[in-house]
Amino acid sequence: MARKALVLANVFPVQRDSDILQKESDKATLEFRGIKKEFQIKELLREVSKGNKEFKKSFLRGVFLGCGILSAPPYYHLEMNIEKEFEKKFVAKILLKFGIKYLIKGDKIYIKGRENIKKFMYTIGSLSVFLLLEDDGIEKSLSNEINRKANFEYANLRRQSNAALKQVEILKELRKKGKLNKLRDDLEEVALLRLRHPYASLAELSRLSLSHLSKQAVYYRLRRILKKYE
Repeated sequence: MARKALVLANVFPVQRDSDILQKESDKATLEFRGIKKEFQIKELLREVSKGNKEFKKSFLRGVFLGCGILSAPPYYHLEMNIEKEFEKKFVAKILLKFGIKYLIKGDKIYIKGRENIKKFMYTIGSLSVFLLLEDDGIEKSLSNEINRKANFEYANLRRQSNAALKQVEILKELRKKGKLNKLRDDLEEVALLRLRHPYASLAELSRLSLSHLSKQAVYYRLRRILKKYE
C-alpha cells in the first residue's frame, strides 16, 4: 500500500525533498519530507471524472487501499472512512457507475452483502478476494442444499413412519376382531406384509410381495383396507 501511495504521489506530483519508507513487521510507514506543493485533491477528482472506466477503477482501488476495511466471512462488511462531504459524494457517484450499492452514515461509506462486495472487489481488480468470496458462497450454497435435502428426507421418513404406524394399528384391530382373514386374497396379502414388516417402505413391501405388486398397487390396497375399516 505504501508503494501504491508513492506511485500516486509521482503520477499527481507531490513536490517534496525526500521520501522515507519504514517497515516494521507487517506495518509500513511512508513519510514525505519537505513538501513544496500540497496534493490537490480537487484536481485529482476532476481528472478521475474525465477519465475512462479503467481510470475510475484505479481510483476506487486507491480509495479502498487508503481508507477501506473488509471484514472476513461469515460477516460480509466493507467500509471506507472518508471525512470530507464532497469526497464522499464523489466516491458514491463512481460506485453507482459500476452498479455497486452503498450506504452512507457519518464519515463512512458502507458496502454490505457478499454479492455486492464481490462486485466491488472485482471492479477494483482484487481477483484473489473475489475468488475467496466466490468459494465461500459456493460452500454455503452446498451446505444449505445438503441441509435442505436432509430436512426433506427426515420429514419424508416421519410421514412414512406415521402412516405405517396407523396402518399397523388398524390391521391389528381388524385381526383382533377376526376380520383380517375375510379380506380378499390380494388385500390380505398386503395386510399381512405390513404386519410382518411394520417399518418397511412401500417400495420394500412391493419387493417382498409374492404377487410382484408395484409400489402403487401396495399403496392403493392399503388405502382400500383403511377405507373399509373407516
